[in-house]
Amino acid sequence: MTEISATDRARTAFTRRFGVPPRIVASAPGRVNLIGEHVDYTGGLVLPFAIDARAAVALGPSEDDRTVLVAPDLDAETTHLGPPPRRPETESNRRFANHLLGVLDAAGGSDAPIRALVTSDVPSGGGLSSSAAIEVAFATAWAGLHGDVTNPKMLADLAMRAEHEFVGTPCGIMDMLVSAAGIAGNALRIDCRSATWSPVPMPPEDRAVVLLVDSGVTHRLRDGGYAERRAACERAEAAIGGSLRDATLEDVAAAGLDATDRRRASHVVEENARVEAMVAALEVEDLETAGRILFDGHRSLQDRFDVSIPEIDHIVEIARRRVDAGCLGARLTGGGFGGSALVLTSARTLESNRRAIIEEFAARFGRRPETRVVRASDGATLET
Repeated sequence: MTEISATDRARTAFTRRFGVPPRIVASAPGRVNLIGEHVDYTGGLVLPFAIDARAAVALGPSEDDRTVLVAPDLDAETTHLGPPPRRPETESNRRFANHLLGVLDAAGGSDAPIRALVTSDVPSGGGLSSSAAIEVAFATAWAGLHGDVTNPKMLADLAMRAEHEFVGTPCGIMDMLVSAAGIAGNALRIDCRSATWSPVPMPPEDRAVVLLVDSGVTHRLRDGGYAERRAACERAEAAIGGSLRDATLEDVAAAGLDATDRRRASHVVEENARVEAMVAALEVEDLETAGRILFDGHRSLQDRFDVSIPEIDHIVEIARRRVDAGCLGARLTGGGFGGSALVLTSARTLESNRRAIIEEFAARFGRRPETRVVRASDGATLET
């Protein structure tokens, strides 16, 4: 049976809910970050790719002077008389709307009431940037509705402001920019200082694939741990007197930081170097080196940045033990405190490694994790 896309579901659900078709539909993908974690908000280097799971927004003008924002996947709906409010929703069952209201506010607001409906194939809380996908999809639809010329940087800026000011996550620009600018078959080397990017080829699918393994632990980045890590990096930069992007481990050691902030800063310095090493490895299809970089990155997130969890550590350890069986590398992907692990595995051994990970995880935690192969896909798309 053919799976119905998020775009088609959004269009159909909008028409059913409001009795008229949407004026415009847009979609944007989630993302997996190969390497470069917790460095984007210090202007660092990252290497994410847009995945083949998308959020979609159907949008149109209101016909009854009410703004209605609907998320049927969440069984959630908000209604306001007149134009959309330029303030965040505070009630828990209405906060989904902040992803849309924040983008609208960043774009200057709306003088007229609107109708918007959101659907998504990107799992929420799985470390795949489901929020960014929704925000970028809405920003794309909003720009398209008004005939505005869009570029990925503009879409990403609107989405990031929504996260900061309405959702409450002080993130960097990585998630939004790769969702807007993704290129099928490629990761993007993003310089988060200049918000510039260049494509880096993913491994050929007949050689290696990326398997995502969901820990089953939903992360909530706005609950404080993410902000605490960012604050530690800001303290380190203040002590060093410059950006961690430009710092060395010697700079970190000489800065007089406490042990925790020193560990956080050391991760950032070495993670930037891992991104450059990964780019070099992928450009020559050196997958063994790419796998070692993934393992090294996870160890740093686990020991220095303290954002991993036992479930993801166990997935990575299973992969580490199966290097001779075709598991090339593995690590936590996303901000941490839950979410998913990525496993780079040879295409030939994909199914045997998938089975082993599922069985060993279930033996320890008493449940079978969800898994999926993800492929590098295109970014935001607008449809009339």
